Amino acid sequence: MVLSFNRKIGNIIIKDYAIRYVEIKQGNPVILSKCEEKIIPPGLIVDGKIKNADTLSLILDECVSDWGIKGRRVRFNVPDSHVVIRKVQIPIDVKEDEIRGYLYVEMGSTIHLPFDEAVFDYVILSKSEKVQNVLLFASSEELVQDYTDILIDAHLKPAVADISSLCCYRLYDRNTSGHKDLTLLIQFDLFSENLAIFKDDKPEFMRQLLKEEWNEAESSKEKWHARVEEVIKEIEHVLNFYRFSINKKNEEVRHFIITGDHPLLEDFFNILKSRLQGTVQLLPNEIACFPDHSPIPFSFHLAAGLALKEVE
Repeated sequence: MVLSFNRKIGNIIIKDYAIRYVEIKQGNPVILSKCEEKIIPPGLIVDGKIKNADTLSLILDECVSDWGIKGRRVRFNVPDSHVVIRKVQIPIDVKEDEIRGYLYVEMGSTIHLPFDEAVFDYVILSKSEKVQNVLLFASSEELVQDYTDILIDAHLKPAVADISSLCCYRLYDRNTSGHKDLTLLIQFDLFSENLAIFKDDKPEFMRQLLKEEWNEAESSKEKWHARVEEVIKEIEHVLNFYRFSINKKNEEVRHFIITGDHPLLEDFFNILKSRLQGTVQLLPNEIACFPDHSPIPFSFHLAAGLALKEVE
């Protein structure tokens, strides 16, 4: 399917602390014709859950008006903290166009999720003579509906949802399609960190680290360094777990891509360069830019990657 870059399709990221919106003018390179941000006060969204829909709706209405996007079809993100990832084996005789139905039937019986009703997507990882290995992404239908409703109330038209790791890797892969090395994507955001291992451009493993509280946003330099050390320990744990438990010592991750919206992202990157064995790089600025070819902020990489998702 050909990717759609219709500027009438917008891309909106809603986090606990900010709303970001982009539109794409051109697909290769990714040129943003619109790039907007609104910081929102704490308490409206907590850990991805909408807690004050009325106030959030007022803010979103203001954004829609100020940004001139009333009536837009939009892609949107599902909060990472509410995405469950499962590796599932299904019989080889289940045809590709039957996989979604098969997974739907198995949820609640052989596939256990922490919510009663789910929305989900999947990626086929590999096939053998007897089984197909599938990576399942699922989230609460109620939570996704809450976001859908608030977008509709703001006179937007939700078209498709996605998760952040897939968005960021899609942006990275846009200009590096020949790169097949085992890659760890690290998203270092203001209040959370996401780790995702990709092999042959497909996700193999994902994990979100614990989120900090709002009152820790202005923490001391010592606390920040302590948090970085915790993240590095988690990265090392993920690398060892993947190598010895998932990959059975076959391959070791040696390629690391860093992105995120933390204001100290580059400091974090410099620390990782000195601590990790392999190639460590920031998601390249030239992958996405403004019409004058100046680079977009790292905080907009997620929205730019979302803009590359196909829409039916």
